[in-house]
Amino acid sequence: MKAENFTAKVKKVHGFTLLELMISLTIMSLIILIVFGSFRIGIRAWEKGERDLETQQRLRTVFGLIKMQLSSACLPGNKPEDIKDSLLKGDSKSLRITSRIAVSPANGYGMVYAYYSVNSGSGDDKESLGFYEKNIVFISDWKSVDYPGEDDLVELLYGFYSIRFEYLIPGDDEGDEEWKETWDSEEDGGLPKAIRITLMQDAERPPVSLIAGIGYGAGG
Repeated sequence: MKAENFTAKVKKVHGFTLLELMISLTIMSLIILIVFGSFRIGIRAWEKGERDLETQQRLRTVFGLIKMQLSSACLPGNKPEDIKDSLLKGDSKSLRITSRIAVSPANGYGMVYAYYSVNSGSGDDKESLGFYEKNIVFISDWKSVDYPGEDDLVELLYGFYSIRFEYLIPGDDEGDEEWKETWDSEEDGGLPKAIRITLMQDAERPPVSLIAGIGYGAGG
């Protein structure tokens, strides 16, 4: 009788079946995947936030330097004989000016010649803002700096969906003022009232604009 009870108790004790073990492993795998997936999403969001913060900080710094230079744009009293075109000439994708303020630390004094150019990156649709600057005192041949090559340009901003320049036509009243896509200080007469740079990071975000007011008609 005791032997039969012992045998019955032994039969009731058993481990996990193969099916139960497979179900448990599957559930554990799903939990691990969810946890690590959430971790990856968090890391990517953090990295994107760091990139956006770095971009905004760089944008503010570069915008501040550009605004100081554009606001101090001027026309030299005597234009060099070996430059045919105006010393302040621009369109939606390029701008060249003379200014009392230098962006580059190497040109920390005197009047400078500056050239801005919007360039498309190779292999993508992103645009960058290139920059060239030289102190007027050291320019012996204006033709060499009139329109510098891409190798001479310093990349100030990059990775934007669109970058464009606009120029404000002075008017007697605010209602007479108008933004235009091109400017020539000889044809349009002196300097624009302001220069606007508009950047779009992508098609979904609103554009960011910098407006630099200029003393109209200022000479050198």
